Amino acid sequence: MSKLKSNQQGFTLVELMAAVLITVVIVTATMTTVVTSNRANIVNTQVADTQQNVRLAIDLIGRDIKLAGYNYNATDPSTRSVGACNATIGAIVKPVGLLPQDQTPTGADTGPDAVSMVLPVNTAGWTLTAAVGGTPNNRTYDNVISLSGAAITEMVAQGLVVGSTISIGGALSKTVQVVNATSLGFGTGNFVDGQFPIGTPVYVMQCVRYQVVANTPATCGSNTPCLVRNNVPLVDGVEDLQVTYACDGCNQAAPNPLFPDGVVDDHDASSSSGFPTFTQGDFVSNSAWAITPWTPDKIRMAQVSLVVRPVNADDGLDEKGSKAVNTTGPVIVGDHNPSTDSTYDASVYQQQRRRVMIRTIQPRNL
Repeated sequence: MSKLKSNQQGFTLVELMAAVLITVVIVTATMTTVVTSNRANIVNTQVADTQQNVRLAIDLIGRDIKLAGYNYNATDPSTRSVGACNATIGAIVKPVGLLPQDQTPTGADTGPDAVSMVLPVNTAGWTLTAAVGGTPNNRTYDNVISLSGAAITEMVAQGLVVGSTISIGGALSKTVQVVNATSLGFGTGNFVDGQFPIGTPVYVMQCVRYQVVANTPATCGSNTPCLVRNNVPLVDGVEDLQVTYACDGCNQAAPNPLFPDGVVDDHDASSSSGFPTFTQGDFVSNSAWAITPWTPDKIRMAQVSLVVRPVNADDGLDEKGSKAVNTTGPVIVGDHNPSTDSTYDASVYQQQRRRVMIRTIQPRNL
């Protein structure tokens, strides 16, 4: 018998090391691609969320400014202020439907503005259960309106008390003097002026304040700033709110008339040949709106500017995740330059992307 000689060969050490090196390179490249893609997806999501937040915030503020006042008759001497929506003009406290609150009325701001306004609150079922005022041919002099017991209970839960202002159908505002189980009274001789049928909605008027709160986890849930409405957080990442106003009758310098004329005042002298020209320069930023004729009742338009950033800073796309420079310089809106803020840190500020949105709004009910 002949013995077969086996011919078995394996990998040499050099070949094994080369294979390991190639495998490591492939795995590293794959992991780098995966990590980079994941970070890019996170960045894209944060950018989309930021864009959505800025649109949501400006839609909310714009909707409420359009409703500001809601035909609340602030010029009637008998009208009471709704909450803190009032301005001290000279020595007189006057109710207002829209109250500007510039962060620094006498110069450049070092923080966000705020704005307050009178708005209606209504829940389905807050309607008259009996007609008031009679008919045009048979008027009755009513100083009491009737609602369901459930409606009164809900209205009280929403803040209705003696002294509150309610609106009947958005057409007539009255001060409540008596709150009963199924009715509201306005006092002797304080009659409903007009005719309102059964089913007319009744609103509780409230003073709503929009502002930006920063570094307050108890309110915003984190150190990220947020937009709040009466201290209720609405939108995360809103770091600046600037509001400017166009008025009619507050600037009496030529070419403006001495009294309101239905045309927005020319503040930058851009009008010529007797034809009014409305420009960006006609919006007023620095004013306390508390000295005649610069009073809130003269406001005809508001321009809202918002700056929104992501909740978290973006990680860079390199292997170390180094923070990138996403905002090269301070984002300036209105008269607020963030670099003048006491908390401004350029290296931290530049790490986050920002979105700016500006909208001009015309209140319908002042």
